[in-house]
Amino acid sequence: MFELRQLDYFRAVAEFGSISRAAAALHLTQPTLSRQIAQLEKNLGYKLLRRTPTGTKLTVVGEGLRTHLLSIFELVDRVPEVLQSASAGGHLVHLGVPSGVPHGWIEQYLASVAAVAPEIRFAIVEATSEEQRRMLNTGLLDLSLMHTEPPELHAEMLFRQRLGCVFREDTLPVDRTEIDVTDLAGLRVMAHSSKGEEISLRSLAAASGTQVGWLFRAFSEHSELIAKSSGVDAVLIGSASARKWFPDWPWLPLNDQRPEHWMRTWVAWANTDTKYNDVLLDCMRETARVHRTDPTYVADA
Repeated sequence: MFELRQLDYFRAVAEFGSISRAAAALHLTQPTLSRQIAQLEKNLGYKLLRRTPTGTKLTVVGEGLRTHLLSIFELVDRVPEVLQSASAGGHLVHLGVPSGVPHGWIEQYLASVAAVAPEIRFAIVEATSEEQRRMLNTGLLDLSLMHTEPPELHAEMLFRQRLGCVFREDTLPVDRTEIDVTDLAGLRVMAHSSKGEEISLRSLAAASGTQVGWLFRAFSEHSELIAKSSGVDAVLIGSASARKWFPDWPWLPLNDQRPEHWMRTWVAWANTDTKYNDVLLDCMRETARVHRTDPTYVADA
């Protein structure tokens, strides 16, 4: 049987790419670390590392274990937080939140839960929808807000937000409060991905004969820096993200009212048997219902 510390040793070797460098970081001698890795390989029945003249390489099995350990050690790292919450009589919920969800929406949801179940504590994890999908499947998250619907999980759409574009001052359409896809003709436009709403907008542009220079980048905290360094004229983005990441760039909404051209947000979860599942979901639905009365960014789902 293997020990958790042996997995930690393997993780260090995988990270440093060298037994000698990993041993130094772990404050072990190189022979001691080598014996521990050899014992782990013996216990598992697989070779995890290949020695090379420049260090070590992971075998296919070793790479699979390294990926799996990401989830295991994330759970281990959370033990103190879970114990602290439990000792105070509370229940800790890990909530995933992607970029683009209005800040006021999250605050309202937390307040709604606190009003009916004050013992619930939240650990909010900011991650992309795809990252959250992995974390839900591996038990690292209890509940997620996602911009794509995960087919293998339980999910319910909460609300839609108008998409639009932020513009550089010199490319901003004149005297407009809304834009049409044809206003993007000849512009270099950055979008978050080539999936979902972006696909339908690209199809709409192509159908109208509008030539747009699309550039796809994953962005959040450094969005403006990425946009400027890429030399784009505009960025396809929701209003909440625009206010956060592009405060000095004017934002105009797209005037297309078709549901597939709005940014959608789902709540997703994997475990249906948790004690607080109904409370968490009912508060989600109520928060979405209240915010649907705000026409500036949220539409009725």
